Amino acid sequence: MERIKDWKSYQKTLNRKKGKKNKFINLIKYTAIITFAVLLFYGSSVLYFYGKTVFLAANKKVQGTGIRPIVFIKDGLSGKKFSNSDFDIADVKSAGSLKKYFKYNPPVFKTVMDGRYVQKIGGYTVVYTLDPAVQKETEKIFKEYSVPFGVLAAVNPDTGAVLGFASYSNNKNMSDEISPLIAYPPGSLAKIITASAAIESKGFYPGLNICFNGTMYGTDKKYWKQNISTGSNTISFKQAFAKSCDVAFGKVAGYYVGRKLLTDYFNKFYFNRKIPFILSLHESKAYIPRKFYQLELTGAGFKNVKITPLLAALIAGSAVNGGKIVEPYIIKEIISSSGKVVYMHKKPKVLSVPITVKTAAVLKRMMIATITKGIAHADFYSTSGRYMLPGVITGGKTGTISGNNPKGLYQWFAGFGEMKGKKIALSALVIENPVWRIEGGGVAEKAIFRYFF
Repeated sequence: MERIKDWKSYQKTLNRKKGKKNKFINLIKYTAIITFAVLLFYGSSVLYFYGKTVFLAANKKVQGTGIRPIVFIKDGLSGKKFSNSDFDIADVKSAGSLKKYFKYNPPVFKTVMDGRYVQKIGGYTVVYTLDPAVQKETEKIFKEYSVPFGVLAAVNPDTGAVLGFASYSNNKNMSDEISPLIAYPPGSLAKIITASAAIESKGFYPGLNICFNGTMYGTDKKYWKQNISTGSNTISFKQAFAKSCDVAFGKVAGYYVGRKLLTDYFNKFYFNRKIPFILSLHESKAYIPRKFYQLELTGAGFKNVKITPLLAALIAGSAVNGGKIVEPYIIKEIISSSGKVVYMHKKPKVLSVPITVKTAAVLKRMMIATITKGIAHADFYSTSGRYMLPGVITGGKTGTISGNNPKGLYQWFAGFGEMKGKKIALSALVIENPVWRIEGGGVAEKAIFRYFF
């Protein structure tokens, strides 16, 4: 114990002890405050993202997406795994002879020569159709945002030349699950088919009013069993498309288009059919059920449909090429070691003409409205309202739904860009669980920008 000489010394010693005690108490206090602040921030973040997921499940609307209830769809498809098997490719000079090789050895897009990706295979130089600017920009976006899963397919809608063909996963062990060749639940992209059938075969036009009860998003059965003349809320056909109104499109599919016609139009748009392509492209599938409510859900994009990103791009392109589905191709030419062109892709081939030029023009108007006044607006306009692609006409359709292979929230955009005769049609899909880093529309906007500028 410290010895006290006098009263002053005693007071000094006492104050010193109090000071030490106060410092210790303050240290504990500040540590507690900092710890509380960190926990509060972390807890708020967790609560925010949990709340967002619950928010989606409650069918609320979020700007920039077409939101629908979380409905996990069973998917038996999986990514293609490639072996290192070697093939005799002495006859590589024909594009068809590469099909078996590519089945086990995916094309490599690394070396650029004269503005195109090239790959040496068996002494020949394979020249791909891809636009390096679009491809590199897409790969860069996916990596920068570290998306769990991302995929983009882009084509020239007039020729079928593939301009972009990228996929990415921030988990390398799951990269086989995402590809432009695999079919995924499309969400509201299915409304493109329903709209096309209604316009062409049932006389629907952009200004036609549709009445409905309840909210625009959701699957409350009692509101879906009313025709388009019933309801206290009104929305035009164009706005129903642009804002992805689920109940309106359910009514259109059920009461007006019907099972047979909807089946016909899905088939015309090349669902349930094999698309000729040098890579192993899955079939896009559409089953239209007989039960009325299930038919409505299918027409609105909730179930029974799967689409590959490549077909989604081709369908989007039909709005700007007069209503055609063109055959896609990814090899421009093959050059021998002596420099001779031994293969060159022939003229474009039309696979199907699902809609007329007139219907395509109406569909184009409605797809433009999705960006100017609909739920893709935030992806193409700055927060100050500035359009980010000056001079480029853009249109599209969003699609949002949950799937389980891979598991997450599927955020689609399928659309087009055109300026002075130059065109691109594309689809972009980002799968997140549950955080939103970037949506399909954001990826598409950046790819379109890089294509034109």
